[in-house]
Amino acid sequence: MDRQIVCFGIPAFEVAVARLHDPSLSTRPLAIAPLNTSRALLREVSSEAEQAGLGIGMSVEQARRVCPSMHVLPPNPSRIRTAEESLLHIVRRYAPVWEPVQAGSFVMDLTGTGRLFGPAYDIAAKVQHEVLTQYRLDGVAGVGSNKLVAQTAATLIQPSELYDVRPGSEPVFMAPLSVRTLPGLQRPCMREVLSRLDDLNLDTLGDVAESPVDALELALGDYAGQLSRWAQGIDSLPVLPPASQPQLEETVLFDPDEIDDRVLTGRLLDVLQRLCRTLRSQRRVCGRLSLMIRYSDHLEVTKHEHVTPETCWECDLSSVVMSLFQKCMRRRIRLRTMTLSMAGLTSYAEQTTLFDAWPVEEQRRQERAKKLSVALDQLHARFGEQSIRYGRSH
Repeated sequence: MDRQIVCFGIPAFEVAVARLHDPSLSTRPLAIAPLNTSRALLREVSSEAEQAGLGIGMSVEQARRVCPSMHVLPPNPSRIRTAEESLLHIVRRYAPVWEPVQAGSFVMDLTGTGRLFGPAYDIAAKVQHEVLTQYRLDGVAGVGSNKLVAQTAATLIQPSELYDVRPGSEPVFMAPLSVRTLPGLQRPCMREVLSRLDDLNLDTLGDVAESPVDALELALGDYAGQLSRWAQGIDSLPVLPPASQPQLEETVLFDPDEIDDRVLTGRLLDVLQRLCRTLRSQRRVCGRLSLMIRYSDHLEVTKHEHVTPETCWECDLSSVVMSLFQKCMRRRIRLRTMTLSMAGLTSYAEQTTLFDAWPVEEQRRQERAKKLSVALDQLHARFGEQSIRYGRSH
């Protein structure tokens, strides 16, 4: 059975919701940005603002010089949550499985629902119509046989339009598009990949798809296979509902409560090693780390940090974990528990430092550390968790 995936979204969602509450803003250049600092960056802009030369990531100060008539509104999280819940009332009616992509945008897996609601493109049109009729929000819809194709199709059209990519036509659909169209290449860790593609004059996805994978590997390393599949419109990732979003975590309980930094960091690094081992076994990488500590007096502190590029190696993550530990430990009071969480998990092909950003000696050190981690994985698998423990020399 062919998969039927729909990506439905409201372009510039926060702008659209703000205009619902204040129709006087409907024709003005409008931007969303924090107003508590002049260095704030635009997080969303209206089509009128784009035409005036504004873009996401531009500073408010610079944007005002470019477009003096721009009106700036602060983010309104509670209003956005209410608007998203309204959209979900309609999305849930048709989609047994749905995944949030960003504010006001959802991917729906409609595979097997044809007898109930009809073809996927009909359902997409119904969702568009009902959202527009009930909430006066004008959305776009991309239809395809996988998430990548559906999301890409949705980025190519204007509100009220629908783009249906029929099964089997994915390579033809993807071929003329710029490599920068791919959602997966918008991550900061992929900038070097885009730079290498520019060096090779591979401007379109068709150029990438026609290039032998062996040749791509010389320039892109392990990214080559994944990028070649994307360029052909191949994507096997499932639609994951919010409760199934990939995350790993482990909690350490201290009995009695503990305050010795050496004991605390040792246990924390043990946890990191186990979580990294699980990541490698699942062929996934981590994009975000969180540490939550609970003191003896039940006060909780949580800190988060993004990991760029995503990785599954202790040698890359240990410094991030220690930084989180230092940020959390602001009181000299014993700890009851520590919880380390990994989120933003993606397929193994997207991990890595594959390029020559490190000195040769540092690259060798990284390689030795990774080989040691693999050897430890094998020891633990054969002789058990307690066969060898994480330690530190001074």
